[in-house]
Amino acid sequence: MTMTDDPRTESPTHPATSAVEGPAGTPPPRALTGPALWLTTYDHKVVGRLYLALSLVFLLVGSAAGGVLGVERIDSGLQLVVGDAFARLHTLHGEVTVLLFLVPFFLGLATYLVPLQIGASDIAFPRGSATALWSYVVGGIMLLGAYAADGGLASGTTVGTDLYLLSLAVLAVSTCLALVSILTTAVTLRSPGMTMLRTPLFTWSMVVGGGLTLLATPVLLARLIELYIHHHFGADLASLDAADQLNWFWSIPQVYLLAVPAAGVAAEVVPVFTRSRLRRNSVGIAALGALGLLGFGAWAQVDPYADDLLYVIAGLAAVVPALALLGVLGDTVRRGRFVRKAPLLLALGGLVHLFLGTLAGAVQVIPGLELGGTVWAAAQVHYTLFGGAVLGAYAALWYWAPKIWGVHLGEGAGMAAFVLTFWGVVLLALPDLVSGLFSDRLLGASRFDDEALTVVLNVASAAGGALAALGVLVVVGNLLARVARKGGTRALADPWEGSTLEWATSSPPPPGNFTGEVPPVTSAWPVADQRAQERAVAPTDDPEVAEVRP
Repeated sequence: MTMTDDPRTESPTHPATSAVEGPAGTPPPRALTGPALWLTTYDHKVVGRLYLALSLVFLLVGSAAGGVLGVERIDSGLQLVVGDAFARLHTLHGEVTVLLFLVPFFLGLATYLVPLQIGASDIAFPRGSATALWSYVVGGIMLLGAYAADGGLASGTTVGTDLYLLSLAVLAVSTCLALVSILTTAVTLRSPGMTMLRTPLFTWSMVVGGGLTLLATPVLLARLIELYIHHHFGADLASLDAADQLNWFWSIPQVYLLAVPAAGVAAEVVPVFTRSRLRRNSVGIAALGALGLLGFGAWAQVDPYADDLLYVIAGLAAVVPALALLGVLGDTVRRGRFVRKAPLLLALGGLVHLFLGTLAGAVQVIPGLELGGTVWAAAQVHYTLFGGAVLGAYAALWYWAPKIWGVHLGEGAGMAAFVLTFWGVVLLALPDLVSGLFSDRLLGASRFDDEALTVVLNVASAAGGALAALGVLVVVGNLLARVARKGGTRALADPWEGSTLEWATSSPPPPGNFTGEVPPVTSAWPVADQRAQERAVAPTDDPEVAEVRP
């Protein structure tokens, strides 16, 4: 069988075949569950759930590393790591958060949702998607093992460095393989009538963000191969500034590309919960596309402290699409009815932080300020990724949990996650913006004359990190309580009265995703159009008339 096999054909490892009868007189094969199903299935829904669960486990690891870094910065006399371990832990924190949580989380969400949103019965290359998942697991374990073995670019052992470079290469390959499946699905398997301009905005954000990441990731892989060659043929990686050759993947401008899927989540959530529509779906498509193009960072492997003109232009211009997206969704809220629900607050909070991140990035690239490499740069990444992208990920969990797991997550827990993460990131990043104006480099000393003020800022930043980490615990704990322990309210097929095709099937969907005819696609909101017809309300492109009614 090939990677393009239809998963609904006879196979005991796919849920769709659990009821297939055996030879005459024999009972049907028993459906696989638990680890046996996880390890053998290529159903995109199971693969997507596993991606989400495993990425959240890695988020806990990254949050723990961030907490240790916060304690170390306070300079209270309590030393948890010594020597070069602080620098390695700082690097591990960023790599785990981006490569082991953020990227795979949205890959998993897209693996689950994109076929549903475009009305497809399955994902393209289902076996390739499953292979990408387990490659990600292997790469993540290898990365943590490399650091446990004194690995990393600053490692004193050859084996540790080799394992580190190999783990990143495995993660890069797994990312490319997953993106090929997702993008092929979005481009080739859309329902009749679904043009790219009618594509749901989360799917469109994956086309933009995923497509450009697919172009950037091989560049990262080439850098890893180059560093491996240098490492084995006499070059000192420290003298080559090897970290700067990899950090571009989560620095300006690439950091904005990583946040594009979170912006796509917000563009889906806000209209549904305000019972309104975007004035023009094409505006959201254009804003997400511009943010993705300006965030493509494979070309930006320059000296982070040099005044590269294109680098400055990209950093300054990124404010425009972020502001446009915030404006068009703000207008949707103004025209609709604000409903104080966790998915809406999480989505709007993520947009606000994304905009603050682009503002901080615009200031960072201004020539003469020399903010690159200081804690200002760390604050900018925290606003964009931990604020914008992580809040967007939480919004996706609360919005699509009924469709993914068939249960609702707790409203109170969602509100707590919003408050802890939103204000935690503000408290985490804002002191670093102040400190960044007076510090030499990211791990360098502050030039504050008042050392007491430096301590206060570091304490405030550590407290913000602790609040954000507590938010992670709230999210994971609520997922375990509602999903793993079956404690949530059972979900209807369309509990939010959504607009896109995933809400036209049961929660969670059956094998093949849709049991009946997929609603006809005549606009970007086919399910809302169908509901309007059922209520004898003629659908129209006028958002004031074609309101999604409660």
